[in-house]
Amino acid sequence: TYFVQKNRWKKNLSDDEYLSLVRKKCDSLKLKERALGKIGLDEDQVNEISPAMFEGFVFDNAYAKKSANGEWVSSSYQVSWVFFGSEQIYLYAYTLNMDDDNKKERTDEFFYRDVTSFSTASETETAKDNEGKQIKVDSNKFALVVPGDKLYLSMDGVKDSESIIQGMKQKLREKKSL
Repeated sequence: TYFVQKNRWKKNLSDDEYLSLVRKKCDSLKLKERALGKIGLDEDQVNEISPAMFEGFVFDNAYAKKSANGEWVSSSYQVSWVFFGSEQIYLYAYTLNMDDDNKKERTDEFFYRDVTSFSTASETETAKDNEGKQIKVDSNKFALVVPGDKLYLSMDGVKDSESIIQGMKQKLREKKSL
């Protein structure tokens, strides 16, 4: 099994097999379409700039393992979409667990004037190893900051995250200067 405890798989999985299972699960959920449905908008209503998609493993209270290539993986994976309407920003986040059927799903919407900033953060999370012992894992996150709250989204799985975030910051500056 990949994560030894509580795992539903009967055979040992390689890193590539596990990553393939995570990708298949995410693809089967059709999360962009699901996001638009949950928000209640058509894609042509949120096209100020291209939607931003962030994804990556989430380590907080999940099982974690260092893969053969040195990257950390976990039993939880998050996919988030950020859409840009003419007046508002819409956020959708879906976190799935590969070791059970639990999930977290959330939607939020913010007026541009209420968004303080977009930023990135590196933080250390507490995960569990295959024996259930606590370990520390570093991860990178995107943060949407509003008065009184910071919403963090995993972004370790996004190759061009800096250019995506720069585009989002530019749109926020434009909207706030109107």
